[in-house]
Amino acid sequence: MATREKLIQAGLNLFHRHGIHLVGLDRVLRKAGVTKTTFYNYFESKEHFACAVIDRFGEELHSRIYYRLEGAHEASAEQRLLRVFDAWDELFDNDSFRGCLLVGASVACGDKHDPTRKAAIRNKRALLDLYEEIARQSGISNPAQFAIRFGVLVDGLLVARHLYGDQREVKEARKMAVEMIANALKDSQ
Repeated sequence: MATREKLIQAGLNLFHRHGIHLVGLDRVLRKAGVTKTTFYNYFESKEHFACAVIDRFGEELHSRIYYRLEGAHEASAEQRLLRVFDAWDELFDNDSFRGCLLVGASVACGDKHDPTRKAAIRNKRALLDLYEEIARQSGISNPAQFAIRFGVLVDGLLVARHLYGDQREVKEARKMAVEMIANALKDSQ
């Protein structure tokens, strides 16, 4: 594994478990098995590194959702949108998953100008854009509004699932999503 990738993987692991602001650079370096000099060959600062880790998480999440949507063009709007839940379920079923890094990074810092918070929000907005794209392709007449509502539902599910750790939240969120999708499609007719 390339050195930059070792660092990113160490960051993903540690930031998920302990939070971005609680993990010091020395801990990342020990986990990746690299020196500070080597680290600075790849990243300007811990802040730039944290943003790269957040972006990687966002990219992997997008890939996971797109993978779920591949070949789903013939599927109903409901089926396509519910595949977003399937992608998140895969993450939760992985023992190493500790919640959404994007949510964690954005709430961990109260400073609106913090680059890590901005990176997390940028990646969350990209998810909203994806939800909007799916809604538009599904024939929902106000895809931007739907995407916001759907995003709030998904984020609520993420927090509830992380807190309680059982499947009841998933079942209830799916029911809510089915109702939301049906109402949005009905309003589009």
